[in-house]
Amino acid sequence: MPALLEICGLTAGLQSRRAITPVVSNVDLDVQPGEILGVVGESGCGKSTLAAAIMRLLVTPQVLQSGSATLRIDDDKAYDLLNLSENDLRQLRWRHLSYIPQGSMNSLNPVLRVERQMTDALLQRGLSKKEASDRAIAALELVSLEARLLDSYPHELSGGMRQRVIIAAAVSMHPTLIVADEITTALDVVTQRQILQELAAIRDELGATIIIITHDMGVVAQIADRVAVMYAGEIVEVGSVSDIFQQPLHPYSQGLIASIPRESGQRVEGLPGEAPSPWNYPAGCRFHPRCPKVFGRCREHAPASQPQGPDRWVACHLYDQETASDD
Repeated sequence: MPALLEICGLTAGLQSRRAITPVVSNVDLDVQPGEILGVVGESGCGKSTLAAAIMRLLVTPQVLQSGSATLRIDDDKAYDLLNLSENDLRQLRWRHLSYIPQGSMNSLNPVLRVERQMTDALLQRGLSKKEASDRAIAALELVSLEARLLDSYPHELSGGMRQRVIIAAAVSMHPTLIVADEITTALDVVTQRQILQELAAIRDELGATIIIITHDMGVVAQIADRVAVMYAGEIVEVGSVSDIFQQPLHPYSQGLIASIPRESGQRVEGLPGEAPSPWNYPAGCRFHPRCPKVFGRCREHAPASQPQGPDRWVACHLYDQETASDD
């Protein structure tokens, strides 16, 4: 089955007067129809920039440098999101492509009622006022909210309720692909779990495909089917959630898994050092200054992604057969 979204060579950076500093570097990634793909990594690794690039929401000084992101709506319609005209992209948004932004709890206009904010985009798509209102009510029900909240202002809602309103607005047109960026940030644990359960239910009820961007491995464990691990602007490992959690291959993935407490009172080991800034990416493998398994080639040559089984990829010299025989 062809991928719903196929990202090839996506590169984006920060434009200065002298040069472009890379933030996301040559990312290749596919998203299968109906799956929930988790993109996980430490803060500053480029996850949100990747999401914004896919959605064409980069803002100055962010710039898209190269690559493609092909969205296949059905067998005979494919759109490169990175090269569409603004008008064509506008036609895809909400109807086929929807975005739940980072910090979405603060994305609601404080002086407009929820109904106005949820129905504006629906009215722009040609729905009547009644049709738009019915869609808004149905979307609220998907996230366990009552129709009466349409008359509320954002300040009258709790943080979890505002988050649900944003999710409801994003799914009101039954989009094909939803990109959700750090949607559980600043929520308590109980509310986080409820939000994730409702997002999974939306996938099941609407048949949507979801990309969830997060730094929280616990979120990925709860909701994702597959995981893409990102470090310093690069995808370093891709695999099913069971593969990644039971047998992580990349030393960075292993460090992330080791940092998750599994029982009360357990001492966890954090990753040593700090992630590099885009202005100071090291030569060779970008993880090598923090890697406990580093060897000579890692400091000089960037590893290529290598297949390690069905739907399993890792970018690490430890799994490069040619390198292993040389070293």
